[in-house]
Amino acid sequence: MKLRMRWNLWLTACLLAAVGACLSGCSIRGNTGTGNGDGRTLYLITLNEKGPYWKPLIDSAKQRAQERGVRLVVKSGQPGDSSRPQKLIEMVQEAIDQKADGIAMAALEPEMFDVKAAEAMEAGIKVVTYDTDIRTSSNRLSYIGTNNYEAGKRLGQQGALDLKDRGITQGKLTTVTYSGSAQNMVERYRGLQDGFDEAMGEDAGHFTWCQWIINDLSVSRAREQLETQIMSYPDLRAVFTLGTESVITGTMEAIRSQKREGILYHYGFDYSPTLAAGVDEGLITGIVDQNSKAIGSLLVDKLSDAVNGQEINKEYPVDVTWIKAEDLKEYGKNQER
Repeated sequence: MKLRMRWNLWLTACLLAAVGACLSGCSIRGNTGTGNGDGRTLYLITLNEKGPYWKPLIDSAKQRAQERGVRLVVKSGQPGDSSRPQKLIEMVQEAIDQKADGIAMAALEPEMFDVKAAEAMEAGIKVVTYDTDIRTSSNRLSYIGTNNYEAGKRLGQQGALDLKDRGITQGKLTTVTYSGSAQNMVERYRGLQDGFDEAMGEDAGHFTWCQWIINDLSVSRAREQLETQIMSYPDLRAVFTLGTESVITGTMEAIRSQKREGILYHYGFDYSPTLAAGVDEGLITGIVDQNSKAIGSLLVDKLSDAVNGQEINKEYPVDVTWIKAEDLKEYGKNQER
């Protein structure tokens, strides 16, 4: 009898412990994010959780959430995942289902995200976009961050001015990007060409743009296609890269393999330690860099303001910075602190 009573007591204790664990597990949702404020919950939907653009943005957003006393839930996609657009949409749906107070989304597919943004707004959730905007501006409160057309234009202008300073006023130009359909890439490319022509002036007509290289996030594809263009066009003067590590790495490998260091000028978009490491070899000439730290902080600030009933602007542009190759290492040290 005593043995049975001890057994029942032990079983009851185990059951109580299990129930306690389940209850604590149900309350963990807030701990997946940052902040422990007044119950306000913001979702940050990102295309990537790593890399020199995304990590500083996420870290800055988390820090600002702590300072503002809001809970920030970060959900990230994975580059190279063919199902990434759908998974990102599911993350937005999660935020809607969880009745989040606000959502900051990078619209990988502007039309797909347009529909979800409208659904969230109809549900009373405040929505802002960044990195890439949705199709319909009325379906979000604000776009925060880089104007991709203007950023591409700045890259084109600086590249043209640098070539003119080197006495180069004719030849061929090429561009390497990871996607020919992503809205931010399309806008950067359009701005790049407009900015180059504007800064090059009357000599712009002496340059020919090669077909742009789309590597689909493959280092080898970027390298092989650029090697082909280098061998096909002896008068190829400059290559512009529009972001992402696979594009940068493939481009630098092609320049190195074809022994075009310091001869084929490389103008990049966004800082990366990979670029800084290529300075001494002459694999990079200059870059424009987005201020992702400022973007991350601003996203939390303006979304929090909107949740608190304040009116916010339709756009908050964050300018890019031009950095020459000789300043890139020191710039990188400051960025990584």
